[in-house]
Amino acid sequence: MRWVICTAMVLAFAPSAFAGDFDVLRGTQPTYNWGGFYFAGQIGYSTSVDNFSEATGSNVAFILRNTLIEQDENISSWQVLQSTRSTGSGNIGGFVGYNAQWQDIVLGLEANYDRVSLTTATAGSEERTFFDSKNLPANHNYFYDVNVSAQAMMQVTDIATFRARAGVAVSNYLPYGFIGFAVGRASYSNTASVEYTAVDDPAITNPPTPPLPEMFFGPVAQGRSQDNVYLYGFSTGGGVDIGLARNIFLRGELEYIYFFPYDGIQVSVTSARVGVGLKF
Repeated sequence: MRWVICTAMVLAFAPSAFAGDFDVLRGTQPTYNWGGFYFAGQIGYSTSVDNFSEATGSNVAFILRNTLIEQDENISSWQVLQSTRSTGSGNIGGFVGYNAQWQDIVLGLEANYDRVSLTTATAGSEERTFFDSKNLPANHNYFYDVNVSAQAMMQVTDIATFRARAGVAVSNYLPYGFIGFAVGRASYSNTASVEYTAVDDPAITNPPTPPLPEMFFGPVAQGRSQDNVYLYGFSTGGGVDIGLARNIFLRGELEYIYFFPYDGIQVSVTSARVGVGLKF
């Protein structure tokens, strides 16, 4: 992240250094022409935060389907796993777009692509004890000891965004903001395991109530995995384009992407990038 920020700062001061070499920056020309089509290459750095808190619910619900303990206690709602941050990844890609300019106001549409390698994995378990007398004969009360364990993984490899941009041209600078639609390609897996014991603790009666049989369940595991799934969400962020010559510009930007949950896993990605482009 540091080298991306430092590079962006260097690019921000580049026009003054190149002013003697590019005619477009000489004299008193008030506004750089940002209108027209453009394309560019870019590099950067990305990190992701993956929320796995809902990832194992469907597995647990399948394991405990048609059981009274799931109906009474909703074991599948337990949040066994938590959010995890990826170690980060370099990204490389490009973008293409079109700008329309009215004096110093610039509006545009852009398609942006990055190749990344963002992997997160987590594991956890939760044990709870409780009494449950629902749906039992009178005077009976089972004491449950339930343990749920789980693990999950998500890897994002490709991200594309389709943006609407708006900026204000200031000399050869174009600070801008954007919002758009995001698509990601990923692979994932998640597994859950459930086991429990239950011992009847009947109410004191005269004559004494005989206890119901002890119950033992599991461990029983259930999991899913899939490659090449598609994530959908939205992106937002901002940056600055810097005109160096009539057809050459540099870019530095920050972007945040929120992907809607897929099979209980919610992914968000933050990226910093620099790029160099041609416009015509």
